[in-house]
Amino acid sequence: MSERHTMKKMPKDKTNWGKVKALTEKQIIAAAKSDPDNKPLTRAQLKKFKRVNPPKEKEIDVKHIRQMLHVSQSEFASYFGVSLRTIQEWEQHRRTPNQLARNFLKVIEKAPKAVLKALAA
Repeated sequence: MSERHTMKKMPKDKTNWGKVKALTEKQIIAAAKSDPDNKPLTRAQLKKFKRVNPPKEKEIDVKHIRQMLHVSQSEFASYFGVSLRTIQEWEQHRRTPNQLARNFLKVIEKAPKAVLKALAA
């Protein structure tokens, strides 16, 4: 027996978006303050919040990874499909790898043979 899944229809939106877009900043603030369920926070309440800074990612040491594999810059670049210039820039800290490259370098660091095998296929 197959069961059919259907989405319930949402009620039609009755919002007059033209009126909403025409509101001034003052009118928006007044409307927010008049909402008993969701009043804006006061300055005192906002001051109680703690600023949260995301932890900085540990800098990736490209030179260490390359030296761990006992290869030259040009060999490393050739094996992993990165330009020699990019490897040099990363190692001399003139540029930093983007997130995709950082992830790739982490995999190379942990499982270089698996990466070489996958790239050779």
